[in-house]
Amino acid sequence: MSRKLIGRLLLLLAFISSPPLFLPSFGEETGGGSKVLRQQNLNRWHIAPANYSGLTPLGNDRYAVVDDKSATSGFHIFTIRLNPRTGKVEHVSSTPLLGSPDSIAKTDCEDIVFCPHDTTLFIAQEGISTIAQYNMDGTSTGRLLRLPPFFDHGKIRHNASFEALAYDTASRRFFFTTEMPLKGDSLHLIAVSDSPSPILYRMDAPELKLKAKYYAHGISAMTAMPDGKLLVMERELSIPPRYVGGKCRIKVYEIPSYPPKGGRLTPDDSVLPFRGVRGVCSPLSKRLLFTFTTHISRLNYANYEGMCLGPILEDGRQTLLLINDSQGGVHNGPFHLKDYIKVVILDSCRRKERSRPVPLSGVPSGENR
Repeated sequence: MSRKLIGRLLLLLAFISSPPLFLPSFGEETGGGSKVLRQQNLNRWHIAPANYSGLTPLGNDRYAVVDDKSATSGFHIFTIRLNPRTGKVEHVSSTPLLGSPDSIAKTDCEDIVFCPHDTTLFIAQEGISTIAQYNMDGTSTGRLLRLPPFFDHGKIRHNASFEALAYDTASRRFFFTTEMPLKGDSLHLIAVSDSPSPILYRMDAPELKLKAKYYAHGISAMTAMPDGKLLVMERELSIPPRYVGGKCRIKVYEIPSYPPKGGRLTPDDSVLPFRGVRGVCSPLSKRLLFTFTTHISRLNYANYEGMCLGPILEDGRQTLLLINDSQGGVHNGPFHLKDYIKVVILDSCRRKERSRPVPLSGVPSGENR
C-alpha cells in the first residue's frame, strides 16, 4: 500500500472518529461573553481562493482586504453584509486586485488600515519591513510610516516582520508590531505612532506541538476599539508531517491602549513621524475575549490572519470580522484548505456602554468606525 494511500486512509479515519460536523460550534470555545459564530466558506459566494491576510472597514459594508501573495502591492474591495439581528454573513462579493502594475512585486502585504480623515490606506508589508500609504485606487502615495529605532531591520527575525497593524480613527494613532519578538527578546514590542516607547506585550506560552512540519506562534492581527482598547490576536498553528492532527488555535485579548490620546500626523511630511509622549516599561495586563481552535481532522482547519471591526447589530453589540489565509486553497490528497470569514459578537461592547462616537469625515453617516 502506497504512503499516499495510507495518508488518505488516516485522514478518513480521523474524520470518522471526530465529533459530528453538525455540532454548532465545531469545537470552538468562547470567553468573556463573546459569541463566536460558525465560519462561512467564501466559495459559497464564488470568492476566488487566495492568501487573505488582513482587512479594514471602509463604511457601507465595504472592506479593503490584502493578499500576502498578491502579484503586486494593493488590495481588494469586499462587500460583506451581515444580518443586523443575528450577525450571520448573508452576502460577500469582491473586486479584482486594485494596485499599480509597476509597484514592487511580492511585498507580502499582511495587514491594512483605513484612515478616513484623508481617505487613504496603510499596508503592513512584511516582505520589505515597511508600512506604506496607498490611495483608494490602489496606487502608492510614496509615503511611509517612520519606524521607531527599536525596530531596527537587523533585529527583526526572518519572515516575521510587520504582521499586525491597527489604527484608532478618533486619536489618529497607529499601532503595529512584528509577528514574533525581535531577536534576543521574549516580549513583543507594539509601536504607537505618538510614542517613542513601545507597549510591551507577553504572549501565552505555546500549547501545541512544537515538533511539526509547519509551526507558527505569534501575533497575527490587532484592532483598535472605539472605547480606546486594543485587541490582539495570538495565533498558534502546528501541522504534523502527515497533516493528520494539525490544528490552529486563535486567542484574542484586550489590552489598554497607551499612551494617552493626542498624537497627530503631519500630512506634508514625506515620511510620517514617530514621536510623542513616554511609553510604558512593563507588560500590560490582558483580558481574554474569546478563543477557538480549528482542526484538519474535522475538515474545518483555518489559519486566521486578519481581524477588524464589523457593523453594530440592532441590539447594540459590536461585531468583529476575521478572515483566514488558505494559501490559495492549497491541497494534500483529498483535503484542501478553504477561505473563510468568521463573525464574533462582543457581548460586552454594547452601544449603551460606549462613549458617543466621534464624527469622522469620509465615513458615511450611520457607520461607527
